Amino acid sequence: NAHKRRGNYIFIPMGVFAIADLLEREGFSVKIINFPLEKFLNPEWNLENFLKDIEFDICAIDLHWIHNSYGAVYLSEVVKKINRNIKVILGGYSASYYHIQILQSYRTIDGIIRGDGEIPFLEYTRCNAKKVSFDSVPNLTYRDSLGKIKVNPLSYTAKSLENLNFSNLSLMHNAEEYLKNSRKIMGISYNVSVGRGCPFNCPFCAGGREAQERISCRKEVILRSPQKVVEDIVYIYNNYKIDNFFFGHGTYPDTFNYWEKIFSLIRKENIDISADLEIWRLPFPKKMFQSFSKTFNHKKSSLSLSPRTTSLSVQQKIAKLNDPTFIFKKNEIYKLINNTNLFQIPLRIWLTIGFPFQNRREIIKDVLFAIECMVKYGKSKKNPISIMSEPYFIFPGSPVFQEPDKYGIKLKLTSFPEIVDAFKHSKISFFYNLTNFDTEYFSGNIIRKLNMLFFLIVAPMLLTTSS
Repeated sequence: NAHKRRGNYIFIPMGVFAIADLLEREGFSVKIINFPLEKFLNPEWNLENFLKDIEFDICAIDLHWIHNSYGAVYLSEVVKKINRNIKVILGGYSASYYHIQILQSYRTIDGIIRGDGEIPFLEYTRCNAKKVSFDSVPNLTYRDSLGKIKVNPLSYTAKSLENLNFSNLSLMHNAEEYLKNSRKIMGISYNVSVGRGCPFNCPFCAGGREAQERISCRKEVILRSPQKVVEDIVYIYNNYKIDNFFFGHGTYPDTFNYWEKIFSLIRKENIDISADLEIWRLPFPKKMFQSFSKTFNHKKSSLSLSPRTTSLSVQQKIAKLNDPTFIFKKNEIYKLINNTNLFQIPLRIWLTIGFPFQNRREIIKDVLFAIECMVKYGKSKKNPISIMSEPYFIFPGSPVFQEPDKYGIKLKLTSFPEIVDAFKHSKISFFYNLTNFDTEYFSGNIIRKLNMLFFLIVAPMLLTTSS
């Protein structure tokens, strides 16, 4: 049912497909297994029985999103139960952030690839095949033969993504089911890899500028060529009959020309597709609406904006602390809404109760804004706007996680074992049901309940405006 579907986090980070494809091109046999997808398709499916029939030397487990922390540890235990000599390697943002703690706490995990993983994991695989030391593998933290944890330099950061293939889904078990059920469960069919890095520094996000420099040693944004992006879209469209795409990098003024090139190339392909695109910073001018409108089918398309609060005073405090661009003025939001109505493109505005410096008065302002939108724009598909709200889990490595006191935040669940245990015992729910902080005004439990209430208040908009 719906609440169980929401609890199955079946997304795979796009880097996994690129790494698997690179390994195959270099002569290694690779298979991608999506554990939560398999359990969703068949609750009786057993990973241990499945793996017993496969010969393999390395099991790589993605731990990008912290929500998957318990799952990653559990999978490592299953693999080691089958064969303790199999190397278990983790990668992704969360694994990179907690690399030392993970190896200190879980003997079933042999190593962590930190930051960008394609070349380091290829080198690790080569060393393992040759049975030589891992000392030269970049970005690797591992436990040596004596049980000592060793940390190799974080010396690899991708400068270009042009030689990587993010659309080789043939290496994945049940790829067609993944694409079909991603849309049903997560609302997104295929995540198009656009680039790496972010020029911004949003308070709760571990993918921002400072976090990426800390975790991946990435100091600049790199974008794939528009031609490569469109090649992926056309390939997935032709081979898997998928007509809805989510772009894995948002728009902001410095990238408008880049996105115009992508949209133009898609139009030349003459394919009927829809798209989900995030707006990372305003303004989003009328010419971008025109280009998006000409390129995509509106029926399943959407634009998203995540100011998290409409309070200018809260935004200004955050802007002063860590990101001068974190300003979403009301007049710019209203311009966005007006253009949304003009071009009939669904717009989702994401708000959050529990944002730093947000008091009762600020929350009331956000609720009134949501009600105003619901009354004016939420009555029919002719006014395609919806307000979204859900509680947040502050991601390790984000600005607030690094300096919570500066934001009036009291963090809970800061160590990796604490986080693993918390997610192990959390219940599957339609809502994210785990928060890891209190603010100076609200406890985490109240934050979660208020977000649920807020969501229910604006839920009628989803019934009338969402595709």
